[in-house]
Amino acid sequence: MPEALTTQIGAAFLLALLGGVHCAGMCGGFVGAMQLNRAELSAATLASAYHAGRLTSYTCAGLIAGSLGGAVYASGFLPLQLLLLGVGSAMLLAIGASMLGKRAWLARLEPLGARLWRALMPYARKVYPPRTRAQAYAAGLLWGWIPCGMVYAALPLALASGNGIGGATIMAAFGVGTLPAMLALDVAFARVGGTGRVEPGGAFAGARQWLRPVAGTMIVVFGVSGFAHVARVAGAGHPAIAAVASICHR
Repeated sequence: MPEALTTQIGAAFLLALLGGVHCAGMCGGFVGAMQLNRAELSAATLASAYHAGRLTSYTCAGLIAGSLGGAVYASGFLPLQLLLLGVGSAMLLAIGASMLGKRAWLARLEPLGARLWRALMPYARKVYPPRTRAQAYAAGLLWGWIPCGMVYAALPLALASGNGIGGATIMAAFGVGTLPAMLALDVAFARVGGTGRVEPGGAFAGARQWLRPVAGTMIVVFGVSGFAHVARVAGAGHPAIAAVASICHR
């Protein structure tokens, strides 16, 4: 298992946690449609079921990506392994930079999965509105494949993990990081009951003002450390490279 796994798990979690406004804007309509049109299920039962389904889909996507990366590591071909580690490190730098600035580039990734979502839409209609916990879970499974730039940003980290379990863990951590924003929306829509307006991200906008740059800086450091690790594995023996690589690989 690559030494960078802990770094990748933390980066995926922070990406989701600090991307709360993006989550609210992207999935707020879905949450509202589910909560405001719920039938026999309570708001809590409905939310727990479809979020469990959503996290299951993220974890499965991570398992697939990690397994593909594992095939590269199993080949024993060092240049390919270094390339994969480099891709993961580059994504860490991009994620960190996006948290320090604007993240418009994440939205540009979302049309890439539009075809997949069109294929899943007929199945989504069969479980909406969900009347049982199983239907809510199935709706969450389908929700997890909605095109999302943040998901696409996290998947290369799962790919670079080099094995299915590592990739699944990274994407599960990503899913857990989305929960605070999503659960805040659930509570808001359940309380508003269609009689008021919900402001996505309002509940945690203040915290993001200082958490986001801190998290962005941390992830940039992780990315730089990842590249230093690549250089060290490639044979660069400079003490400075070893020192940087050791920051996140102890």
